Amino acid sequence: MSSPNFMLLGASKSATTTLYDILKEHDDVYTPSFKEPHFFNIDENYDKGLVWYQETYYKNTEKKKVIFDFTPTYLYSSSCAKRIFDNLGAEVKFIVILRNPVDRAYSQYLHSRRDGHESSEFISSIHNEFARIDAARRNNDILSEFRYSYISQGLYYNMLRSYLKYFKLENFLIINFEEEIVDNIEKTIKKLSDFLNIDLSTCNFDIHSNRSGKSRFSFIQEILKKSGFWRDLIKFFTPQLLRQIIRNKIKNFNKVDFSYNMLEKDLRKKIYKEYFARDVLMLEELINKKMNWDIK
Repeated sequence: MSSPNFMLLGASKSATTTLYDILKEHDDVYTPSFKEPHFFNIDENYDKGLVWYQETYYKNTEKKKVIFDFTPTYLYSSSCAKRIFDNLGAEVKFIVILRNPVDRAYSQYLHSRRDGHESSEFISSIHNEFARIDAARRNNDILSEFRYSYISQGLYYNMLRSYLKYFKLENFLIINFEEEIVDNIEKTIKKLSDFLNIDLSTCNFDIHSNRSGKSRFSFIQEILKKSGFWRDLIKFFTPQLLRQIIRNKIKNFNKVDFSYNMLEKDLRKKIYKEYFARDVLMLEELINKKMNWDIK
């Protein structure tokens, strides 16, 4: 059995699903059939041990040069860096896609609304975020914390600093979403090829996965949210990986694309200044890379 030698850490809502869908087709790349194992950041999974993780997600990795774990919330979760280091060693390499944190937050908010987890307006949601996160942590409800951490998942400085305690900066390929995915994908393909040490020139990079959407049928979304005896029964009789795959297929079937209005420029600027400007300056110094996110 093998373990990953590469990880895509995040950030969430930054084209991570698109990159997963592109790379999984490459002959030298192994990715689990379910994109996000969530082994290192969900205690219930981590407590099952490394062998369970390997047997569940990495059984058939023979002759694959690049073995991936794509779990974008690993970047956000404070315990992950040490857990990855302790289990996989210091040579693991990481891809991190960082998006303008205001736009990332709004995209995550729209995702939560689509899935029926969010009913408040965006401004109310970010004002109530820290209280919601505190409540989720008290209840050991990590999924609610992931869903409502719109601002927190865009405070990249402390997240990356926690990883750099254990791993060298050279282990990281840090990609600017706007400049290197949206505006210059050809150059980024070359960077990715060099970093992974495989030829990506034959890959189809004209893929755009996990676009913003809304539910086709609201009752399906409500069923997916509910808990109860029937859910516990399915959990008992169905392997975790199969449950994850089925749930993903249902969610994708129930999603239809839609266009949404962007945040007004003045509001984007206000949110950036209030929540992110200082963090971005520290981030740029930490990784020695200008992000050019300041909203003029």
